[in-house]
Amino acid sequence: MQKGIVIAGFAGIGKTTLAKKYSNVIDIESSPYKYDYSMYDNIDYEKFKGNKDRIKNTNFPQNYIDAINQAKQKYDIVLIWLCDEAIDIYKKFGVDFVVCYPNVDAFEGYKQRYISRGNLQTWIDNVVNYYNEFVVNKLEKSNYKKIILDKGENLEDKLLQLGFKLDI
Repeated sequence: MQKGIVIAGFAGIGKTTLAKKYSNVIDIESSPYKYDYSMYDNIDYEKFKGNKDRIKNTNFPQNYIDAINQAKQKYDIVLIWLCDEAIDIYKKFGVDFVVCYPNVDAFEGYKQRYISRGNLQTWIDNVVNYYNEFVVNKLEKSNYKKIILDKGENLEDKLLQLGFKLDI
């Protein structure tokens, strides 16, 4: 498979879990690049998503793009953030990416995933509403290269099905 493939994945598809399990996969969580968390120790980014008090990092988005480009040299699979804003950034900086998201039937179970991992309710509500606006109305109609997850599938399942090599 291609070295340094970049997959922009929707929230809750299993990016972090996959990266923790396999040595040739990295999940580049956007929060520490987009926001300044220097005043916190051992932060759980999932619990801060949607927090309106976060301070913007003045080095974003260049710091995030730099991290993606460096990761592409070291990892087979680089997992990144997916939303309108992110796609605009990737296009501006020339990042070649594949989008990954659950189909409509599969998305029904995602709200519980968000609750289980500790996301704020306001963030969960925004993501659920955003799914219809962004995925259904934009991504599904786009020409982007896509990996679409079916009900009961996560990113790991789909990558294995597609023949990607995942190293423990």
